[in-house]
Amino acid sequence: MGIKLEWEVESGVRNTGEDPEAARLRRRARMRLLLAVGFLLIAALSCVGLVALRVRYVDEQVREQLVNTVDAEVATLRIGDLNAYLNFQHTGNPEWLDVQRQQFSAYQALKLEQAIQLTGNVLDVTFDENLRRARALVEEIIDGVSYTRVWFYYRFPDERWLHVEPDYTFWGNQQTYTSDKLTMVYYEVDVPLVNQMIPRLENWLTIACSTFPCDNSVPLAVVVVPNPTLQTGWMPDNPRALQMSSPYTTRARTDQPFEPDLRLQIANMIADHFVSQTSNNMQPTYPADAYYLRQAVVSWLVGRFVEIDTNSFVVSSLASQYGDTAVGRLMQIMQPTSNARVLAEAAGVASLDIANLDWRDFLTWRLVAEASLIAQRDETNFLALYDTRDETLRNTALARFNETTPSENQVVTVAVAQTGADGSPEILATVQVGPPENARQELVLFRLVDGLWKRAS
Repeated sequence: MGIKLEWEVESGVRNTGEDPEAARLRRRARMRLLLAVGFLLIAALSCVGLVALRVRYVDEQVREQLVNTVDAEVATLRIGDLNAYLNFQHTGNPEWLDVQRQQFSAYQALKLEQAIQLTGNVLDVTFDENLRRARALVEEIIDGVSYTRVWFYYRFPDERWLHVEPDYTFWGNQQTYTSDKLTMVYYEVDVPLVNQMIPRLENWLTIACSTFPCDNSVPLAVVVVPNPTLQTGWMPDNPRALQMSSPYTTRARTDQPFEPDLRLQIANMIADHFVSQTSNNMQPTYPADAYYLRQAVVSWLVGRFVEIDTNSFVVSSLASQYGDTAVGRLMQIMQPTSNARVLAEAAGVASLDIANLDWRDFLTWRLVAEASLIAQRDETNFLALYDTRDETLRNTALARFNETTPSENQVVTVAVAQTGADGSPEILATVQVGPPENARQELVLFRLVDGLWKRAS
């Protein structure tokens, strides 16, 4: 252990210590600096907060002004005051004023025809960055169902909001959904519609691809655009892209923008697309059975899509007996002049009588074709629907062909398979004749002749 001398101890104290007054001044300076920075930070945040509150206040004021404008405008529709209604319109556009006069008349007629509630309830509002343009979703209730209208407004220099012509450039940002089966292109307004369409269309494509051969390398495309004059259809430059107008350009159901009629229309378009694709765009020749069978396949597929009974009994029974792929085979082998024997070929059986199919709609088609061929005075094709081996039956058919009485509606409601006296397969059909409210029943016999069902009574 070493011993420090006195001069070493004093030197250590002087070298390691700090003058207390200097330390205090240094701490005070540091505190003043921190307080100054803190004050400046608080001041800056306060300014930002005040600006944000001011902007929010202005936004809320502008929004309130618009909502009040919509409510007042709808009130003029409720009371039926045209002049007051036109005061809320952009008067600088005469064509728009004419459109709104027609709109006013349409609302007044609707009030007489249906139970309509013009609530004036604004479901949502979107402004542009300058708070000059606005898009308002306005509710109206018809027969207890809520609908959404999209109205456009502009805030003019006098700070008044006026109802202006539709501005479809202000429909929101374009968005895209993509999966292995489906691509959807749409805009912000149509998000509720597309959210309902996507799961349904994905399911429809799964059903279609379990029936028909599918090219999964190219997804089906659906493009939704805000164009009220656009006819729903396949784009000329892309046969896999279906273009449709947004329902919000007119009136869309609030809870169900992909409403039943629109679903049925799109389902028909997609079903017909797959049938055309599978049959290599085959166009049947009237009055060949293929003319009916092609449409029956489309109808059956639509029924599968939207889960309704489309009364496509013969195709439905083909699918239930032999699998959905039998329907695909049917469309692959069908030719423009194919007769009903193509059904047996698709089922993989020797003849129609052992196919165990439900013939109600097919036999209805045959009866409808009879009436049509009589009207067209096409005796050859008319007689081809009959078992003309029997001279008496041939004469009966010719007498029916030459009748001048107008044809009546005929629907086969029951089709019972049986065996004729000569051992040939037959179907005894119960037919509802005339209008449904005053129909009568008749029995019509069909016999298998040369592998085809032909009328025998």
